[in-house]
Amino acid sequence: MSKPRKTLVAIHGAGMNAAVWGGITPHLLDCGLRALSLPGHDPKAGGALIPDISGMAAWVRQRLDGTPPDSVVLMGHSMGALVALAAAADPCVSGLVLLGTAARMPVNPELLKTAQEKPAEAIGAIIKWGVDPAHPQVGAVRTVLGSLMHGIDPKAVANDLAACEAFKDGEELARRINRPALVLAGQHDKMIKPAESEKLAGFLPQGHYHLLTDCGHMMMVERPIETAHEIKDFIGNLTREEVA
Repeated sequence: MSKPRKTLVAIHGAGMNAAVWGGITPHLLDCGLRALSLPGHDPKAGGALIPDISGMAAWVRQRLDGTPPDSVVLMGHSMGALVALAAAADPCVSGLVLLGTAARMPVNPELLKTAQEKPAEAIGAIIKWGVDPAHPQVGAVRTVLGSLMHGIDPKAVANDLAACEAFKDGEELARRINRPALVLAGQHDKMIKPAESEKLAGFLPQGHYHLLTDCGHMMMVERPIETAHEIKDFIGNLTREEVA
């Protein structure tokens, strides 16, 4: 007997919104991708910024209210992965995909101060360090990210970085999540060391770790095809295991 198709619910990283998944969406059409923009991150939707990861997770769970059990795979990038960890206990969640993240994501104090006082400069730094400089279209990738991030409320980046800095429950939450989870890291990620992502996978009872070569922190923009391939394999295996 076949299982209903999973819905892949995506949560963006700090200072971004649902549009960051635009490049990967065409490669995940058979996964039923639903990308969320947290409050205060979509100029068209409005809403007040949520100052902490637990509050963001509660908001995500409200969006999932009424969803059938075991029907959702939560996917988060960077800060969004912390939100996914915090929301994973919802009965509708059957698995997790965590991109470019770690159990703890401390933020450089200078970056946090810059985000509070000069958000445009902080965004520039994130874009510079977030993309592998050896990427063949590094300029285009940075332009796409800059267009997205500079179009969001400038207070969002400081809000989100502060939320990451304050969040210290990642390891404890991960150890309690007995659901299949894929942790993806970029080989040249300068913002989250791949070793920290691998450590997170080890905390998860059913964690799987995969290193994406030749990309940095923004793998879904830098390497959308390769990233989507790993996600689809994970969801396919998850569905086959449930049927078995």
